[in-house]
Amino acid sequence: MSGRLMLEGSSGLQGAVALWPRFGGLRPPAVAGALSMLACVAGYGGAQAATPSAEKRQTAKAAHTAPHMAAPAKAAPAGTQAAPAAVHATRSTSKAHKAAAAKEASGAMEAVTVTSTRRATSIMRVPVSVAAYNQAYLDMKGAKTIQDVLRFTPGLTFDPTSKTPIVRGLASGAGSATTGIYLDDTPIQIRNLGFNAENSVPQLFDMERVEVLRGPQGTLFGAGAEGGAVRYITPAPNLRKYTSYARADVSASQYGAPTYDLGVALGGPIIKDKLAFRASAERQSEGGYIDHLDYRTGQKVDKNTNNNDVNVFRGSILVKPMDNLTITPSILYQQRLTGDTDTYFAGLSNPSKQQFYTNSPEYQKSSDRFFLPSLNIKYDIGNVSLISNTAYLHRNNVTGYNGTIYDLSYYNEFLDSSSPYYPLLTPQGINPKLPYYYGPSTILNQQRNFTEEFRVQSRSPLFNRLMWVAGVYYQNDKQMSSERLEDPQSNEFTQLLFNQSAADFWGGWPDVGKYAYINQTRAKDEQTAVFANATVEIIKGLKFDAGIRYTHADYSFTNFADGSHNDARTTGAGGISENPVTPKFTLSYQIDRHSMVYAGWSKGWRVGGANTPVPQRLCQNDLDNFGMGSAPEKYKSDSVKSWELGSKNQFFNNRLQIAGSLYYINWSNIQQNAYLPECGVQYTTNMGSAVSKGFDLQATLYPVDGLAIDSTLGFTDAHYTQNSYVGSNGTGLLARKGDSLGTPGWTYSLGVQYNIPKHIFSVAHGQVYVRTDYQYISRPNGTTIQRDPQTLVYNNGYYLTQSQNYLTLRVGAKFENNMNLSFYVNNLPNLSPMVTSSSQVNGSLLQQQSTMRPRYMGVLWTYSR
Repeated sequence: MSGRLMLEGSSGLQGAVALWPRFGGLRPPAVAGALSMLACVAGYGGAQAATPSAEKRQTAKAAHTAPHMAAPAKAAPAGTQAAPAAVHATRSTSKAHKAAAAKEASGAMEAVTVTSTRRATSIMRVPVSVAAYNQAYLDMKGAKTIQDVLRFTPGLTFDPTSKTPIVRGLASGAGSATTGIYLDDTPIQIRNLGFNAENSVPQLFDMERVEVLRGPQGTLFGAGAEGGAVRYITPAPNLRKYTSYARADVSASQYGAPTYDLGVALGGPIIKDKLAFRASAERQSEGGYIDHLDYRTGQKVDKNTNNNDVNVFRGSILVKPMDNLTITPSILYQQRLTGDTDTYFAGLSNPSKQQFYTNSPEYQKSSDRFFLPSLNIKYDIGNVSLISNTAYLHRNNVTGYNGTIYDLSYYNEFLDSSSPYYPLLTPQGINPKLPYYYGPSTILNQQRNFTEEFRVQSRSPLFNRLMWVAGVYYQNDKQMSSERLEDPQSNEFTQLLFNQSAADFWGGWPDVGKYAYINQTRAKDEQTAVFANATVEIIKGLKFDAGIRYTHADYSFTNFADGSHNDARTTGAGGISENPVTPKFTLSYQIDRHSMVYAGWSKGWRVGGANTPVPQRLCQNDLDNFGMGSAPEKYKSDSVKSWELGSKNQFFNNRLQIAGSLYYINWSNIQQNAYLPECGVQYTTNMGSAVSKGFDLQATLYPVDGLAIDSTLGFTDAHYTQNSYVGSNGTGLLARKGDSLGTPGWTYSLGVQYNIPKHIFSVAHGQVYVRTDYQYISRPNGTTIQRDPQTLVYNNGYYLTQSQNYLTLRVGAKFENNMNLSFYVNNLPNLSPMVTSSSQVNGSLLQQQSTMRPRYMGVLWTYSR
């Protein structure tokens, strides 16, 4: 039989994912020992690993050609299925059949290969921290997006407002991205430009695997991967055989609209060994569960408005004109349409009864479309591979915030408490005494990104000891943010509330057509970088890895703002140039084929930027109070330094696999939003420092045939280490030493699956299994700046998010024709914790919150060949 337990802890550089080896029998005392060890690590274990990409990645072989250096991953013929890394030297045919049967009984996957170091390597031999999941594992966990993945990945959280993954607590709503998001080798993350910039969230369909790299990745992945990176790896065409994958998923809930998901993928040779294709398409319609009420009557006017529809298409061609040359053009298109936001009005709703309402007349619809063509070329010359990746991202994201609530919040700031309409916003939403009011907003974010990376890397060890990679990188990102706010009833409302015309109330500056406020910024990020990385085996088992990256980065922008809400027309332009250097060093020792220890240090960074002008007249009092003549025109890059200790181990004939690490990250010169309280304007500047320290653990165990246990544990303590002040005169405390960065302290997951032996029970000759998964995410660790009474951004109406407990149950059968049919229940206890909380202004009575999707039940069918 085969078995596994991998407990992974990680930090600093990247990470580990389990190698799922085969193993022989295990006597009961050893099983007891394995369970005892699992108990010693508090029962926490790790994520399952992904199978290697046969077509586009090399796969590690277990051969050794020299006494000091293992042979590198030998490339399989391009577009063919490479053999997985062997755990044991050789096996007889009968043993192989037994292992295959055991694998079927236990559900174990093949050996894990990842490319987090820019070359295919067995996960248990890479001294970095990375979690990886293939499509089968994602389906088993019910994961459709990265929000689902974070539930079982320690060190990973998610900001639903900006749709940004956060690695190891390095969260910032200002400046450039702290986490890199990659589709294959193309970065797609967005800069915090303008207002409400959101990242695109790729669907997890027809994925080779998803990798979560924890810790700074600046050496090999550049700016934006300051805290880590999330990589979506897609399958390449197969030159030798046809492969296919299909998924159909239908679910329903008594608390909302039904959901369905249908997708199919197919690929194979057009001309064997010369030309192949792969194409996939998916359609998902996710039902909503939030209803709209009329704020004047309280009657329901619409239901389940926060629906979410996604369409995805991907196609690729692999051409192999020569044995040592492959050319792979591909294209990806994704469209996501949302009917309304996932937030509800807290005072109007009853989460314990799954009743979620909003009474704003505004629907925050959104449309996110992106188109990503790319070209990969690989040419082998002797012991060297030349690799080129070229890509262009074309994205339009139309979204918005609730302009109606924003306007009423602003008007309420000036409304006398004796007014019959005070307050304009109550805990239950809009004051029902008000006449109909509607002030919609629209935000357009565009990305036009061109990237090119050219790498040269060794295919086998130089002098039987040295593996290396070097390359150049160019990126030209053009981004546009346009915010437009309508206030068509401004004159009517200012007369009603203040007995003034809109012109008198706003200072006389007119609207721009139908828009009361316009703010548009066009920006350009351009980077040129060179990088190199080398790994040398000093003595048998002892390796030293060193890398460095030099980047020249230019950022420039133009901006204009106009409209009555802006008080005047303002324009601005600016930019910044920087030349950061990001090194990394790792020392690892392979004690034996089952155990490795490592220590690493690395540096990460994110590019700086420039600020749009602050309205001088509106904000002059704030600037004077803080001893500033004007707001800063630009902000510099910030950086992190990360230290990590880790180990990866296999015990009891590979039934138990453990990988763990501790990390300490020092974050300096942090890009933060400075807040001017009187005029309500913010800008970005460099203030303060912080640390993030903790550990990540993952484990997997097969104690007996058919029983699989996987578990994870993570802890993060991310907090400021010094006071941060807005004012140059030491006034305007933004963050106090010891305040939390707002990320959860603890995360934990436990999954248990039992495959019932066929001789006991089966369905249509299929093997029946039962699986349950539990995930826990704690509330933020410590006091956040919004809850610190000494800070400028203190909000007595701000609520810390609550801890999350998520439980699923799945019963299914795996059939011999490669079909898998399962029935599941997600959010089994039907819990509704507060996942996010926000208000338009400090102290606002109206709280907008979000929660987990209410309990839903469904059936999932998958087929793969």
